Amino acid sequence: MKNISESIKKFVFIGLSLFAYKSVLVILAYALNVKQYNIFNRAYYTASILILFGSLGFDIAQTRIPVRMRMLFLFVSGNIIITYLMLHLFSHPFNSYYEIIPIIIYSVFISVGGILNFKLLFDGKYKKYTLILIILTVMHLMIIPGVIYFHISIFVLLSLCGILWFFTAYWLFDKNISNNIRINEYYSIGFSAFIINSAVSLGLVADKFIVNHFFNTAIANSYTFAWGLTAPIFYIGTLVEKYLFAEINPEKSQILRKGFILSLTLVICYSAVILSIVNFYPSLLPISISKEIFQNIFLFMITGYSVYVILHFPINAYLFKILDVKKQKNISFYFTFIILVFTNVFYYIINSSASFTYQMLLIAVWIYIFTLLFVKALIIFKGKWNNSADTDQIIPEEMKEIP
Repeated sequence: MKNISESIKKFVFIGLSLFAYKSVLVILAYALNVKQYNIFNRAYYTASILILFGSLGFDIAQTRIPVRMRMLFLFVSGNIIITYLMLHLFSHPFNSYYEIIPIIIYSVFISVGGILNFKLLFDGKYKKYTLILIILTVMHLMIIPGVIYFHISIFVLLSLCGILWFFTAYWLFDKNISNNIRINEYYSIGFSAFIINSAVSLGLVADKFIVNHFFNTAIANSYTFAWGLTAPIFYIGTLVEKYLFAEINPEKSQILRKGFILSLTLVICYSAVILSIVNFYPSLLPISISKEIFQNIFLFMITGYSVYVILHFPINAYLFKILDVKKQKNISFYFTFIILVFTNVFYYIINSSASFTYQMLLIAVWIYIFTLLFVKALIIFKGKWNNSADTDQIIPEEMKEIP
């Protein structure tokens, strides 16, 4: 009974942390006007790409061979600056230093804080993990009065949000370091985890980046808000995945079975509720979006992503919790090739946005993420019962039993 109670508590805390933070993206659609909402989305989804590449899987590496915080800042800052230079070369998202520098500052502090916070979750300290994300939620909500009442730039507010959050939560972070810092191994572990865990996120961020920078405001706002209502199914999937990560000595089949049942149940429940609200109470939609465009995209969007979430997150938890690093490295090799191919596809979309519709963009993202899922499943379940996590794991032996 005690174990069941602890499991429920853990599930609730992790769920609260995920939904509270991401709910800000929906709240802002109601609080800001059309132009402000579009500016925020442009800044936020540019930062999301920088954070993805800035973190580079270091959340996993930090659980294995934690480095000093100043080294972590150095690694992350270097990654983010290089990423922005590449992004600027391909798409010129912003031209003013008053916009670029705050986005980089925000991305660095959010990345480092997120890496250190993940270590707490990995060690089973889910209450501290939740508290830190609640603080992050509060900091992001400060954007609303800052924009509406004090007319402060959204870019400045985002950078202040990242800095204030980091130093407010600093005393809660896990600041342990490894006695033997192996930079090459740190990057190696991080990169393989990044390729596997962030490949999908890259597609999910890329389409919002493209929509908000290269489509008109009506389409951009409606598409992004549709994603804001669809995204919780991914938070459900992440919640299920993190819950499975924290299982104590699970059986191989138990991870998949429990994951599929939880994902299926929660995703169907959420989808049914949100579709009912949108269809029967359209007046509840914010004025910052086009209701017609939103209605056209939302059902289409949530259906495809629901199928993906139900399958992906249990399989991913199985990969990192049960299987050895050889499988992970094999997957990362194929994922690298797929990412390169679809990077060219998205580059084509950016340069052909005048003739490329948002429906076609969404389909391109679906083809991308389902290709990744198919390849991952093919590698994982090829002789899976002969591959246990006995040696050379990304999750070390001492981390198997997480309270």
